[in-house]
Amino acid sequence: MKKIFSIGLFLSVFFFAFVANATDNFEYIPYVGIDYGYVDAKTSYAKPSYHLLNLNVGTKYNQNFGTEAFFTQSSSDTTKIDDSKKFKTSYRAYGLDVFAYLPLGCYKTFELFGTIGAGEYVFESKLNKDRHNTESAFGYRFGGGFIYNIDENISFKAVMRYIDLNDISKVNHLYEYSLGLRYYFY
Repeated sequence: MKKIFSIGLFLSVFFFAFVANATDNFEYIPYVGIDYGYVDAKTSYAKPSYHLLNLNVGTKYNQNFGTEAFFTQSSSDTTKIDDSKKFKTSYRAYGLDVFAYLPLGCYKTFELFGTIGAGEYVFESKLNKDRHNTESAFGYRFGGGFIYNIDENISFKAVMRYIDLNDISKVNHLYEYSLGLRYYFY
């Protein structure tokens, strides 16, 4: 419970700081996005990999800061334990990320960014034809990447992210690589 409170407090302080900065600059740009991703997981029994679809809604408060809410659904991964046993896993996640942007070039066509956030990850696993086992925990997300602004409303985004999962028994951490599109509402 202390983790949830401290993460909420941390994110709300950032959110209110960004909102205050946005009202001074009179810039507030909401957007929606969709990403395709690939995830390598480090677990205690194998190294599963997942394909994922990430939907997100966010805003840029000025040219340097923004926030984004996300929902992720992964494909399933099947690992053979032996000739008669198969272990099938998948996950979904949702949460909030904070972004710091660095515009590059005269026309700000390219942007580098760093991101930090938190989300709840819900893993489902199934051994052969047994019932599904569900386990959930908070994941801390750290990443970076670049954005190419195609025009005023559409941009292309590439991200590499490390996700630390402390409270899930069989999954240690995830490496997420994603490509996506954003549509800005100017």
